[in-house]
Amino acid sequence: MSATYQVGAPEAGVRSLHGPRNLDPITMRRMGDLSRFCRQIFRNIDLRGKTMLELGCGEGILCLWASLQGAQEVVGLEANEQDVLADDEAFGSGQQSLLAVNSHLGLAQAKISSCTFQEYTAPDSKFDIVLSLASINQLDEESCIRLEHSRKAVRAYETIFRRVARMMKPGGKLIIVDAGRRNFFEDLGMRNPWLPSVEWFKHQQPEDWAWLLQNCGFARPEITWTTGERLRRWRISRVPRVLAYFGQSTFRLEMTKAQSPR
Repeated sequence: MSATYQVGAPEAGVRSLHGPRNLDPITMRRMGDLSRFCRQIFRNIDLRGKTMLELGCGEGILCLWASLQGAQEVVGLEANEQDVLADDEAFGSGQQSLLAVNSHLGLAQAKISSCTFQEYTAPDSKFDIVLSLASINQLDEESCIRLEHSRKAVRAYETIFRRVARMMKPGGKLIIVDAGRRNFFEDLGMRNPWLPSVEWFKHQQPEDWAWLLQNCGFARPEITWTTGERLRRWRISRVPRVLAYFGQSTFRLEMTKAQSPR
C-alpha cells in the first residue's frame, strides 16, 4: 500500500500563495515566480471543482496550487518523495519547505502518493485534468529513448496513455510540459547553459507525443514553447519554436480526452 499524506482544511478566501517568512531565501525567491509559473502551466483552465492527477509531482507544489485554486481533489504521484526538479522551476528545498507551506496555508484535498503510475489505481473517468511536468519520459525511460525506432517501445507508451485516458473524464485535459529532443547546444555536442542537467536523448518532440496520444483517445493538440523564470518576469510565457531551439527547448502540450481509448 502506498503511503499518502494530506494537508489540512483551507481557510475561506485564500487565493494567493506566500511562503512563511522562515523559508530560506532561494525558496522565497522562487515562490515569487510561482504564480506566473502556474499560470503558464494551466493557462485558462478553470480548476474550481475539478479533480486532478499529477504524474511525478516532486514536492507537490502544483498539487497545492490546484487546491488553492478550488480543485475538489488533487492526487500527486511521486515514487521518490525526496525528488525535486534540478532546474530553475524547483520552488522548494525538500519536504520541510512543503510542510511549512502546508502549515501556513492550511490547504485541503491535496494528497501525495509515493508510488509510480504503474502502481497507482483509480476508477475510470475520475480526473478532469492530468498533468505531467518534466516526467513524461520517466514513465518508461528506456522505451522513451527508443520510441523512434522500436515498435515495442511505441506499444509500451500506448499502454500507458490508454490507461491515462481511462482514468480521465470525457473532455478532460492532459497537460505535458517537458524538454524537447532537439536543442541547438545538444546538436553541437555542447552543454546547454540554461538546462545543463538535461539528457536530451531521453526526451521526445511534442509532435511525436501528440501523434502517439491521438492513437490513444486524445485529440486537439495545442503546442506552445515555454519560457523560464527570467522571461516570465517580463510577462513573456511563450516564444516561437525557433527561439526555443536556441534556448531551453521546453514545450507545453495540451490535449483533450476525446473518447474511450481503443
